[in-house]
Amino acid sequence: MTTIYVHNNNQSQNITCSDGSQGVLRVSKMNNAIQYSFKFYSHAHLGFWLDKHQFYDGKSLIVKGILEDERLEIKFVN
Repeated sequence: MTTIYVHNNNQSQNITCSDGSQGVLRVSKMNNAIQYSFKFYSHAHLGFWLDKHQFYDGKSLIVKGILEDERLEIKFVN
């Protein structure tokens, strides 16, 4: 399982993962709802998005890919 380290400040930001890979978290509003979109550099991990109810510390998820599924965890940092 790969852990994604993010700041819980509802702002777009650069992110780092437990395996050393990096990416970006973009926070946007879609139809009056906040959406958290995760993208990773060099295709290290599959991109995905969460809504405000799914975005919390300790959130564990499986991102389904064509060739394989990936287990990820969200970890809030200061």
